[in-house]
Amino acid sequence: MVHQDLSIIIPAKASGEFIVKKVGVLLDYLQQHWHGLFEVVVCINGELSEVEATHALLLTHFKDESRIVLHQHLAPAGKGAALQSAFLSTQYKLIAFIDADLPFNLVFLTDAEEVIKSGSSLVVGNRRLPTSRVHLPTGLLPSLFKRHLFGLLYNRAVRLLFGIDQSDTQCGIKLMTREFATKLFCHLTCHGFSYDVEMFLLAQGHNDKVSSIPVTLLHDNAQSTLSLSRELIRSATSLAHLKYKKLRGEYQPRPALSQGQNKLLQVTSDDWGISPAVNEGMLRLAQAGIIKRVSIMANSLHKDYLLDELKAVPQIQLGLHFNVTNGPLLGQKTGQHQLDGLAQTRPLLHLIKQSWFGCRSLSMVLLKDIEVEFTLQVKMLQQQGVTLSYFDSHHHVHLLPGVIDQIAPQAKNLGLGHTRLVLDWTLLGKPQFLLCWFSLRAKGAVKRAGLSYLPFKYPGRKQFIFRNRWQRQLANVVEPTEIICHPATQGDLTRLPDEYTDHYNGARVDEFWALYNLSR
Repeated sequence: MVHQDLSIIIPAKASGEFIVKKVGVLLDYLQQHWHGLFEVVVCINGELSEVEATHALLLTHFKDESRIVLHQHLAPAGKGAALQSAFLSTQYKLIAFIDADLPFNLVFLTDAEEVIKSGSSLVVGNRRLPTSRVHLPTGLLPSLFKRHLFGLLYNRAVRLLFGIDQSDTQCGIKLMTREFATKLFCHLTCHGFSYDVEMFLLAQGHNDKVSSIPVTLLHDNAQSTLSLSRELIRSATSLAHLKYKKLRGEYQPRPALSQGQNKLLQVTSDDWGISPAVNEGMLRLAQAGIIKRVSIMANSLHKDYLLDELKAVPQIQLGLHFNVTNGPLLGQKTGQHQLDGLAQTRPLLHLIKQSWFGCRSLSMVLLKDIEVEFTLQVKMLQQQGVTLSYFDSHHHVHLLPGVIDQIAPQAKNLGLGHTRLVLDWTLLGKPQFLLCWFSLRAKGAVKRAGLSYLPFKYPGRKQFIFRNRWQRQLANVVEPTEIICHPATQGDLTRLPDEYTDHYNGARVDEFWALYNLSR
């Protein structure tokens, strides 16, 4: 029998020899019983030092095995988030999830594939079917009793709240089509234990066929990373969130954007270089044709990571994300800043206070240093072969009174013919509305310099979470419109120095997946 091509994702806490042993067992089984192409994507989740140590160990054991794909996912994260980021490393038609301790007889994979062929989009194991078998050493019963009881109560709550006709929603082995997996992760916003429920809600809303089949449970160890008390609180919060999303119709099919509407949306991603996952997210979306512009932080820690791949993307526009509020400044290294200017630490709030919240221009000392820094950052990227067509700025510093007057003519001379003005009146009553005030004052300087700009929309995090609503809004776009985003494949900003971390950490993942589905 010839099987379909299969990608198996194992979400594993960084656990050294334990996970090495289990990956070896899975590989042996697949080599003997799966007569088709396959890959095992091991998603190593945890703190950076632990992840790197486990990654090195797996690399040593499986260095000659191309079918073992190692994917790093940094904490804090839940099981759903780990699966979501690992999915991006898969390539085959069938996607399977299996708990890291491999507690199930793997014959499930063959049985589930036959069910998929009959028209199901999702096949889940069910430990409570009459034909399922459970083999547990008696010594493990006390340690597993609490988990079993929690699972029963949780499943009862799920069935009552959502009307899901599944007696075992949390079984740790599943098989699905790639199409369904893509839909799942484009909708997923519960990244912990409750991701399973969101999966069933999605299938319910899209009328995807779900099948349950019996499993044989072969639990031979008590190793578990689940904290029941902590998970109880998280689960209650997640279920309330999921109920709210269901009431809003978030699991119904989304309105598709037409090709013309996609062309009207000039999606610009900021902060290239701030972290590896941010670069990866932007590159993937640019390659998919969703992101049209990428703004690069010339003085960032990870500017060069995947930069050559980004430059190779057809029709992508690259710009400078002018940065004077996070990290080292180029002019400080060269000694070109004045001592009472940007040579001192100048965070965003200080600059805003210096301008009296947009009522007066910054001092000429600061403005001269800003002009010097702007020129240095532009020339650094140009020397690396980056063709810049526009500029904007980190924390919108270029909109401060006096700043745009100072750098707009210089930008034009350096070949940057476009910039950003935040003229989005739907921001009225929100903190970001201050940017509209800044933009109105900056508009004259932009026109005098001969720079262009587009109407601008500033989506908040709620719009990325409630993705159906946002997509309906985008479907009403009738003129060229710029949308700002900060996507990342995972929340890895926690690994960076404090001056690079910001409030976007968790939101960046939501942004990536909301955008990932725009062209689908």
